[in-house]
Amino acid sequence: MWTKKGILVLSAAILLILFGAIFRNLSLLAISIVLLSYSFISLLANRSSQLYPNRQISNEKIFEDGSVKAELRLLNQGGKTGFLEVRDRMPKEMDIIRGSNYTFLNLNPNQEANIRYTIKCPIKGVYHLGPIQIRSHDPFNMFYTELEAEFDTTLTIFPQTREVKELYIKSRQPKIYPGEMRVKMPGPGYEFFSIRDYVPGDPFKNINWKAYASTGKLLVNEHERESVSDITIVFDSRAVSNYGMTSDNANLYGARAAATLSNFFLKRRDSVQLVIYSDKVQTVKKGGGQKQLFEILTSLAGAAPKGDIPLNGIVEVALPFMPRQSPVIVISSLDDDDTLRKAVSTMRVLEFDVTIISPSSVDFELMAREHNPDLSKKIDPISYEVLKLEREIVLNELRGYGVRVVDWKPEMPLIQVLLEARNVPTRGGGLV
Repeated sequence: MWTKKGILVLSAAILLILFGAIFRNLSLLAISIVLLSYSFISLLANRSSQLYPNRQISNEKIFEDGSVKAELRLLNQGGKTGFLEVRDRMPKEMDIIRGSNYTFLNLNPNQEANIRYTIKCPIKGVYHLGPIQIRSHDPFNMFYTELEAEFDTTLTIFPQTREVKELYIKSRQPKIYPGEMRVKMPGPGYEFFSIRDYVPGDPFKNINWKAYASTGKLLVNEHERESVSDITIVFDSRAVSNYGMTSDNANLYGARAAATLSNFFLKRRDSVQLVIYSDKVQTVKKGGGQKQLFEILTSLAGAAPKGDIPLNGIVEVALPFMPRQSPVIVISSLDDDDTLRKAVSTMRVLEFDVTIISPSSVDFELMAREHNPDLSKKIDPISYEVLKLEREIVLNELRGYGVRVVDWKPEMPLIQVLLEARNVPTRGGGLV
C-alpha cells in the first residue's frame, strides 16, 4: 500500500508529465521520469517480513480488576526486516497499565525481539488477545505492507465476589448430610441443641445422666441437625441486560451477585445449581466444592448479553427437577418479558421459596446518559418517570405472589442488596 509520501511523489510525477507534455518542456519530463524511477525502486525494495510470534501471559483466568503480564516474542527467520511497526491487538475493555503493545523493530536474520506489557481487566468476560498486526516499510518510506499473524490467546475474567457473613436463605426440607452445616433444628449431629424427655427407642448414649441424677427423670440430649440445602440461581443474560454503559449494566451487576451468592452458599457447603438464559439455556448442574465454584464462575464470565428467551421457559424446563420448598434466586432486570407473572406463579405452585434480585435497567440507562453529554440532551423526564412507574407496578405484582423482590439501584452496594434480600417481607409471610 502507498504511504502519504508515496502518494505525493506519484502525484507530482504525473503532474510534471502533464505539464511537460503541454508546454513541451523536456526538463519537466526528465524530473517526472526520475520521480517514477524513485517510486519503482522503492516498490522493489519493499520487504516482506517472516516473523514468527509467540505470546505468553502470566494468568489465563483471573477476577475482575486483576492484572495480567503479557510477553510477545517475535523471531525473524527471513532476511533483514527493515523498519517494522508491530501492534499486539487487545480488546477495548482492557487497559495497559505498564509497558506498551506497540513498538518499532529492525531485526536481523534469526534475531528475536520481546514486547512486554501489563494489562488491567476491569470487566468480566472471555476475551482474545490478538491477532498481531505487522507493518513493514521500504527504505524510502514510499510503500508499506500489512500482515496479520493469527495468534490468539484466550483470557477469562471472572466476575468479582464479595465476602458475605450470613444470609438466612435455607431450604425448608434440607437433605441430611452429617458433618456439613447446622440448620437450627434437632436431628443427627454433634453440637448440643436442647434437652427433652426420654422416648422409648432413643439411644441410651444420648441420655443425660447428670440431669437424671438431679431430677429423677430420664432426659435425652438433642443435637443440632446437620444438612445441606439445594440452591438454584437463575441468571438473566438476555440482550436487554446490556442497557447502560459497558462498565455499569444489569448483566455485569447480576453476574457479580450470582458469583457472590454461589461463593457464599458453596462455602456454607450447600449444593448450588446455576441456570443462565439468553439466546440459549446453559445449566451448571448442582454440586458443591471449589470445582463447582470454578464451573459457575466460568459460565458467568462467558454469559454475554444476547437473545430473548422468557423466564417461563426456564421454569418449565429446569425447575421441576429441583426439590420442593428449596430456595430459588432469580437475578433479572425483568424487562421485556411477558411471562414473568406466569413464571413466578408456577414457581409458587411448585412450592419454591423465591427471591428476585432485580438490577434497575432504567437507572442504568439514566446513569449512562448523565455520563454522555450528547445523550443527556435527549432525556425526556416524563418518559423515564413512566418507565419507573411501570417497573414499580411489575415489582409490586410479583410481590403479590408471595416472593421477595429487591429493586437494585446502581448506587446500592452489592452487600446492601443481599441484606435487603434477607429482610424484605413477602405478602404471603414474614421475613426471610
